Amino acid sequence: MKTFLFHISSINVVRKIAPLLILLIFASICFFSQVSQSVTVDEFHHFPSGIYNLVTFDWRMNNESPPLIKCFPALSILITNPKIDCKSFEKSTNTWRMGYSFMYLNKDRYQSIFQYGRCIIIIFGCLLGWLIYLWAKDIYGYKGALFALFLYVFNPNILAHSSLITIDIGASCMIFLSIYCFWKYLINRNRNTIILAGIALGLAQLAKFTSLLLYAIFFAIIILVIILNSDTYNEGNHINTKKNKAINYFGEFCIIVLISMIIINAGYLFSASFRPLSEYHFTSNLLKGASSFLWKGFPIPLPYDYLTGFDTQLSISAGGIPFYESYLMGEHSLTGWWYYYIIAFFVKNPEPLLIILLFTAVAWIGNKKEKMDKITVLCVWIPIISYFIYFSFYTHIPIGIRYILPVFPLLFLACGYLFNQFMLEQKSMRAILAVLVVSYIFIALSIFPRYLSYFNIVSGGSQNGYFWLIDSNLDWGQSLPGLKKYMDKNHINEIKLGYFGRVDPKIYGINYSLAEKEPLEGIYAISINFLVGRPYYLLRENTQELLFIDINYFEKYRELKPYAIIDNSIYIFDMRKKQ
Repeated sequence: MKTFLFHISSINVVRKIAPLLILLIFASICFFSQVSQSVTVDEFHHFPSGIYNLVTFDWRMNNESPPLIKCFPALSILITNPKIDCKSFEKSTNTWRMGYSFMYLNKDRYQSIFQYGRCIIIIFGCLLGWLIYLWAKDIYGYKGALFALFLYVFNPNILAHSSLITIDIGASCMIFLSIYCFWKYLINRNRNTIILAGIALGLAQLAKFTSLLLYAIFFAIIILVIILNSDTYNEGNHINTKKNKAINYFGEFCIIVLISMIIINAGYLFSASFRPLSEYHFTSNLLKGASSFLWKGFPIPLPYDYLTGFDTQLSISAGGIPFYESYLMGEHSLTGWWYYYIIAFFVKNPEPLLIILLFTAVAWIGNKKEKMDKITVLCVWIPIISYFIYFSFYTHIPIGIRYILPVFPLLFLACGYLFNQFMLEQKSMRAILAVLVVSYIFIALSIFPRYLSYFNIVSGGSQNGYFWLIDSNLDWGQSLPGLKKYMDKNHINEIKLGYFGRVDPKIYGINYSLAEKEPLEGIYAISINFLVGRPYYLLRENTQELLFIDINYFEKYRELKPYAIIDNSIYIFDMRKKQ
């Protein structure tokens, strides 16, 4: 009897610690993969800007992103204590200039400072995984929750962006938290769930401006809940009609919105709120059009820097910056393609996950025995569909799958449905899922640490990813340590470099000169973004000047066969050898 009880107790302990062990594996993979990556393009200015925001409480720096996710990694300065020149940027808050200033002030320990900041983003990644597990457990139970968490932990895109100081994984975490809390409110409507839903919605707004979509999404979900549950019902001694239900729902939603606005103001420390509309000078068509219908003296109940930052982001999304040029399957565009994110999703995710998602769609639609409740269906699928539609049809700078990263956790959550009793009763399904799980793990471990440049085998593999996508999907300036390792291994003292990134390669010990437009003699290293024609800036050697690289600057190198490829993103051309 004691042996039996001990066995049961051991099983319970394993069940409790299994999610934590999986998240520990996740954190370990993220930590050790980021060690081998140089500071990427967006990290270069996001991190110093976040430090500036945190130190000065001046939200103008990099205001096209709200401060929450930027400021959390900045807390690592309590340990690293980096040098930062805030005074020079009091009048001109240029985020890229701040990035260069921060780099040169801390060049001796630049990489290590970023590694501490990246650890906080890894914590955000772990928190998001835990939230997926909790919500999936509420819906499916332990097995489905563990499966959803497993899909999250071993996804190359999640692993890539959980290792970098950018907005994407933190914003995905806050958006998922907001949807989860809103689901809890709809399942159990009371004062506590209303307050939690409002706080979470406000935190999502402080993470990324695309979280504004949640207001429309939640409003649409409430309308659908009212329509789908239109029968009268008893509540205490009262009979609530459809009209009364609608009034109650909309009243509660207004409270949620009000709480979220208080959180937004609190996130900016209530600075410059309630300024009159006349003090705003919008550049985006949306806000210019909206403001034209309002009284100029209307006090805006939001922080000034929040709304002007949103205006800046809208202008960027509309294609307001010249070198934000999209690329898809060998074509360049300033307006993008509506199917960009659909293709990106299918080529940037492992085949086992795509098969699992297919099974999931069939199960959600076809399983008549175990139907999911309507509220859960709406809260899972309406945000997924809405974000895909928004980014496909209403933005014009598709430059990375990271923009739709918020839908990934919801898709993993949906996949937990495969572990219901009906599906598990089928031996063939259990065998198929086991094979998919093993292959999914194998893919994640086999590509370590090159998660950012991952493309699945069906698309041609990571070395052929440039045919489909570039930029943050493939080459984000992460491969300087790999280039340095290659140079040391092959006894190369100096290289001619065309590197897509903002960081000075000398920080990584790379002795280089600028690659010429036409290759002459020597060993050249050219980033794949430049080879396919991504316009950007290149730092001149031994100066702090920038050279603009247009679409055809390195066109002569496209005719050459690379001698080696570093981390799928930097191509080596040895002009000492016969091409």
